[in-house]
Parts: sequence; C-alpha cells; structure tokens
Amino acid sequence: MKVLLIGPLPPPHGGISVHVSEIHRQLTAAGITCRVLDMNLVRPGFGFALAVLRHAFTGWTLHFHTNGHNVKSWLLALGCGLAGQSRGGCVLTLHSGMVRGYLETAPRWRRKVAALACSLYGQVICVNRESGRALLSLGLEPHRMKVLPAYLRTESQQVPLASEILRWIARHRPLFSTVLFFRPEYGFDLLVAGLAKLRRLYPSVGCLVMGSGEQREQAGMRVREAGLEDSVFLLGDVNHDVCLALMSACDVFLRPTLEDGDSISVREALALGVPVVASRVGARPAGAILFHPGDVEDMLAKVELALAVKRGEGSQSAGCMDQLIETYRQVNGCDGDLCPN
Repeated sequence: MKVLLIGPLPPPHGGISVHVSEIHRQLTAAGITCRVLDMNLVRPGFGFALAVLRHAFTGWTLHFHTNGHNVKSWLLALGCGLAGQSRGGCVLTLHSGMVRGYLETAPRWRRKVAALACSLYGQVICVNRESGRALLSLGLEPHRMKVLPAYLRTESQQVPLASEILRWIARHRPLFSTVLFFRPEYGFDLLVAGLAKLRRLYPSVGCLVMGSGEQREQAGMRVREAGLEDSVFLLGDVNHDVCLALMSACDVFLRPTLEDGDSISVREALALGVPVVASRVGARPAGAILFHPGDVEDMLAKVELALAVKRGEGSQSAGCMDQLIETYRQVNGCDGDLCPN
C-alpha cells in the first residue's frame, strides 16, 4: 500500500493540517509508504496536476482532504478523483461543518459538480452525519460514504513554554483556552462578549487564543474595544505540541463556533481531561458540555457548570486510524494486512 495525502501541512496548525500531519506520522510508523502533497506549498496548477497524476499512474492511493464548502474545493476534488481512476484508487475526506449548507443552497450546476466528484471516489469520508446526509441527497451510494471523526489520537508531549506565557498563565484564573481561525464561523465575537461578562465575576479571568487568519488584526481591535487587553492572550499560530500543553494548563476549553465539522481540538481537550464547553453544532463527542450556538448567556451558564466539574483523567479513545487503514484496503481491493507495492 502506498498512500499520497493531498492537503495542507502545518503551519498554520488548523484542523485539516494537523489531521493530515498525524495520518502521515501514524502510517509511516505502521510501515506503510506515505507521502504528502502539501497544498500550502504546491498551489493548484500544472505542477500540482503533474504530481497527482504521476503518483496515481504508479499505483498510489490518493487521499484528498478539503473543506467542501466552496467551488474551488469541489473542482480540486473532481480533478483528484479523475486522476485516481488510473490504478491506485482514491479517498475523499470533507472536513467542514458547512458542507450541508453549501450543497443545500448551491445552484444546480454546483451540485452536479459535487455529485460527479463524489462518484469518482471509492470512499467519501465525512466528519459528521449532516454532511453525510447532504452527500446522500446528491445520489452517492450509502456503501461508499462513511462518517469518521478527524481525530486520530492525542499524545501530549512535555514541551517547554516561553517564560512570558508562564508568567501570564500564573496571573490568570480561571483560565480558558480556545483554538480557532479568525473567521466569522468560529465565533470570536461571542467569545469576547462572554469573557467581558465573566470578568465581572472573575477579575483575573484569562483566555489563551491560539490560531491565525486574515482577520486577526480586527480580532485585536475587538479585544481592545471590550477592554480585555489583559484578559485575552492572542498567541497566533502555535506548534501542535505547544497547543496541547497550553490546553492542559487551562481550567476549561471553549469552542464557541457557529458552524463546525468534528473539532479535533474538542476531542484533544477531552483526551487531556480538560472540561469542554462547546456550541451544539456539528458532531460533539460525549463529555462535552454543550450550549446553544450564538447564545452568550447559555454559554456562560455552561461555563459555570464546567468550572464546577472535577478535572478528569481524559478519554482513552484511540481515534479512527484503524478505520482509515481499512478504508485504504477497501478501495484497493485488499484482503490481507497490506497490499503489495
């Protein structure tokens, strides 16, 4: 078995890039030949198409990772699916929680493009059931679609934190953390509104915000307008191991998104034993304390519940790596442990 992962690698450390990186690490550790075509480095064009075709014609299984909520995403899925018809088979993973909304409101021609793209893949993986139902409505056969979380496994490493961060953490309690991109669907404005209210009850409240995006400057302005300069630490994009260490240092992990697929960071926080307060969107694992999306008062009520929860030992979920390897076997028609090269 030879697998070509097509998707982004960190940085930035977003959900898709972390997932692709971890698949590569675990497949390599299992002795399976694996490469990544990093879409943060190789832009769509002639070079990208040539690399995909070269691997496809030499028997590699293509695994394309994308969000699935814009035209570019589906056109690339179509191209990779066509390339994968040669020898090695292909798998598509749709990560966004906005897939259903995109397909339900898309013009007929866009739905046809999505349907054609899906028909080219041996397996289409969705990270939540809503996205899966949207694909079935396009005519995708149920046996070629499965729902799998993007979470694989969390192995927290002991990493040193900068002294500036350690001093900031020491000054703030209760301490929250969140991981996001600075885009509207991630609910940063809701987070700021909630923290402003919490500071009236907890003057030393703090929140570590990890993430990047084009609207980071506007996010900084929003923090200043709310008078939260000392309560919110905008860390920017951070290494994944550092991210896990910062999660572990916090009292509660917050996920205030308005749309979501299946958040890796939510599952990682639970695996670390950190209480999680998350909006009731997308797929949420057992153990997360959920609030109505966009409702700041409900979020604060659930935060109070989470602060009263005794920190746990963490979940022991092994993630979906075994199911993913089985998926590769299926699209290659393999019956044994591994297919021959």
